[in-house]
Amino acid sequence: MREDFDAFYVKEKKHAIAFLMYVGASAWEADDLAHEALMKLLPVRWRTIQSPRAWLRVVTSRAYWKQHERSREDAAAELPDLPGGVCPVTEVELSEQANTILEAVRQLPPVQRAVMAFVLNDADIKEIADALNMTQDAVRANVSRARRRLKVTLGLEEGENND
Repeated sequence: MREDFDAFYVKEKKHAIAFLMYVGASAWEADDLAHEALMKLLPVRWRTIQSPRAWLRVVTSRAYWKQHERSREDAAAELPDLPGGVCPVTEVELSEQANTILEAVRQLPPVQRAVMAFVLNDADIKEIADALNMTQDAVRANVSRARRRLKVTLGLEEGENND
């Protein structure tokens, strides 16, 4: 049983880290939040959740936003990378194209960025609406606006980037 969770942990942690980086977390924040959320699934809870990846997206995104709200109040300089351990950046290797997309997504307004983080992590409209407490129509509208903005930002389409 532990071996099953270990395999699950390795696979899903990578997805969670990438997802959180699209939401706006640094690689180190994403690694910590993903690990904390995955540990909430032990010892057997992970087997009872119908859609563990969806659960992980919701739990990690809420933890990130909660942490982010607190950090706005106590703004501090970015901490340097710490020596030792495993660098989360090596856990999630992004291609040059994925890095370009990540940077473009990070330029989106917060709601559009959150919606696109879910979309890029294969969430469906209903899951996004539930996780973000939005209507499905609002999610679709934000996806459309975000995609339009991303096309302009990535140079795939001419237009104004002022949605």
